Amino acid sequence: MQSLTTISLTRHLEPDWLVRDALMSLAPQRDTKGSILFIDQSPNQAMRRLCRELSGPQLEFRYIEAGKQGLSEARNLAIAQCQTDVLLYLDVDAVAAPDWASQLRRSLTESGAVVTGGRIVPRWHRRPLLASRSRLVCEQYSLLDLGPDVHEASRVVGANFGINRARIGEDAFFDESLGRRDGLLLGGEESDLCRRVASRGLKILYNGAAVVEHQILPERMTYRWLTRRFYFAGLNRAIFGGPPQPNHKMGLWDLLAAPFCLVPYSAGYLRGRLAWT
Repeated sequence: MQSLTTISLTRHLEPDWLVRDALMSLAPQRDTKGSILFIDQSPNQAMRRLCRELSGPQLEFRYIEAGKQGLSEARNLAIAQCQTDVLLYLDVDAVAAPDWASQLRRSLTESGAVVTGGRIVPRWHRRPLLASRSRLVCEQYSLLDLGPDVHEASRVVGANFGINRARIGEDAFFDESLGRRDGLLLGGEESDLCRRVASRGLKILYNGAAVVEHQILPERMTYRWLTRRFYFAGLNRAIFGGPPQPNHKMGLWDLLAAPFCLVPYSAGYLRGRLAWT
């Protein structure tokens, strides 16, 4: 018997067309039965109607109105609403491949993993910046491409991951002092989860066959936005402590981009150290 799956995504202020792309990519998921929890922090009737239209015998689309809080609060709400062991998270600005959910579910039910992340590739909305050839820069766009295979990992990226609630147990929650909220590009809630489960000896996997496209909109494709993003990345590192941990080895483009990256990153790190010491 096919195990049931819950998929959660949250809209804060994103436009309807972007939300529609994400929801439409979930309706045709192959070999997947269960529920979609669309948590809407900017509710409107158009999105409520779309969820009713997309609901079918395999996947029920549940529309949930929520106040404007942080992403971690929304992810915890999904855990509270979830009735299945497997809970998958998709960013509202991501588009899932047709077998995305089945690939993540398989990793979470057949491999012993408690957290599994997938491959995140870009859908650029205009020509990308030259600096985007650096994987350090691509990480700031929540992109992750470690190849098509399955292997153990130390962390996942929040645009594309899932958890097995039953196996995680009491650690199935996100720290609500972390994560993005209105006006702040903080993150790290999924990295915090990974640290907690790894400290218990539990398995984290990367499944390169579970693919989503992350929509990179023009307003993020500027050096001003990247400067701000690196500042908050440094601030996050100061909060967590320890050295930076890139997902890959430094390449030529990373070395070329490093001077641009380090200035705002260092400023954010120093600000964080002063605030948390």
